[in-house]
Amino acid sequence: MKKLIAAFAVALTFAAVAEKPPFDLKQKPQTEEEKQARIAWFKKQQLIHTGGFVVKPGTQQGEVVYLNCQKRAQLAWMEESAEYFRKESKFKITVKDGGAFDLANPKVEGSATLFVVDDAKLPPILLAPESRWAMVNVAGLSEGNGAKPAFFEARVKKSLTRGFALLCGASNSQYPMCLTGGITKPSDMDVMADLRLQADVIERFRTYMAPFGVRPAEITTYKRACQQGWAPAPTNEIQKAIWEKVHAIPKNPMKIEFDPKKGR
Repeated sequence: MKKLIAAFAVALTFAAVAEKPPFDLKQKPQTEEEKQARIAWFKKQQLIHTGGFVVKPGTQQGEVVYLNCQKRAQLAWMEESAEYFRKESKFKITVKDGGAFDLANPKVEGSATLFVVDDAKLPPILLAPESRWAMVNVAGLSEGNGAKPAFFEARVKKSLTRGFALLCGASNSQYPMCLTGGITKPSDMDVMADLRLQADVIERFRTYMAPFGVRPAEITTYKRACQQGWAPAPTNEIQKAIWEKVHAIPKNPMKIEFDPKKGR
């Protein structure tokens, strides 16, 4: 956040903004209230300058579904995993409760499904690429040190990361300490910081999922969308001002005269 604010402060030096900051950019905030006030001001100026962010129509296609078929792990943990991947991949991802998992005939929902089950007879993860599904099994994740609730929750979230990445066609990273790397037992995941993946793994999702009909949303600023000619109608005064500025006809258009000596 500090780097973001610093970078935006530099940008404001060269760009016209709606109002001057009510504080000295060179001075660090002394209290939490001052810090939050600065963040709010920067966000406001960013909104005024860009009009916010919009999704290009028709870009986000298909759907990946987390289908919960167990009761040991909380649905909220799956939603946290899904939200992480929504932000990173820009895919449409849904979390649902489902019935019992039938290994012989799994009922796939959406373009691809990640089943979450609790069955001691099944392995920790299964992948069926041609059938468009993968399975994460929470049974066994509470063994050993994982008997502690904190370990179990963390392991479930990390296992969901592993399952989702495999479903989307990504495996090991070129960087060490990756959740899609060589993990042979649940405790191997305990040394990983959290449920996140390295960027080179996530970058593989888009190409692999295209044949499944899954495509990410293309997100840009409202100002850029206006300049590209596909922006939706403005929904507030800030967007209206940007729309009118981009589409305005110059009052004094620059005259270009042909000079035969120069050939232009």
